[in-house]
Amino acid sequence: MSKFVVIMISVKVDKYWGGLQIGPYESNNIYPLLPLLKQEFPHWSSKQIKSYVELVVSKKQDVTGLLVARNEAHYYVGLIVYTIQQMDSKRAEKSKDNNGKDKKKKPLNVLVIENLIASSPFLQKQVFMALVDAVVEIAESNSCDLLELPKFDNESYDLIKDKYQGQISKSEGFRTYLKLSKSLTAHMEL
Repeated sequence: MSKFVVIMISVKVDKYWGGLQIGPYESNNIYPLLPLLKQEFPHWSSKQIKSYVELVVSKKQDVTGLLVARNEAHYYVGLIVYTIQQMDSKRAEKSKDNNGKDKKKKPLNVLVIENLIASSPFLQKQVFMALVDAVVEIAESNSCDLLELPKFDNESYDLIKDKYQGQISKSEGFRTYLKLSKSLTAHMEL
């Protein structure tokens, strides 16, 4: 039996949000998470899902994490898989007009949400909001410039859109970027 080691830097997430407890998944056993992961990967076997989780949490060059949301009865109702990566600023800002200037920009530190899963469509908005709030704190404490999220293409992301409206960077494709407030403050001071 392989052991999952999740590398997380400056993670102090153990909070409550509307009856949900958000925190890192600290067990070696992924079987309690299988019902959630099966929703994201319905055609994958349990072995394939286990291999995916092992791959995500074993990335040596990236900081990775797996946060879970549990209800008051301690059932897992959501999870988020994330990595912290360096990204070329052109990729994150390709939809912005830079007035034809092609300046060399430093790479950006980006917290990338790889998977965001909720157990029930009824709870999806609240679970997504609680998990995203938690990774925003992780991203800010790890000096990330951006948070990369799935595209806000349905009502499940309404609470996130409302809360972070001023920080959302319009992007093309299947991802949405959120400028982090610490990053915004640092750029304003320059």
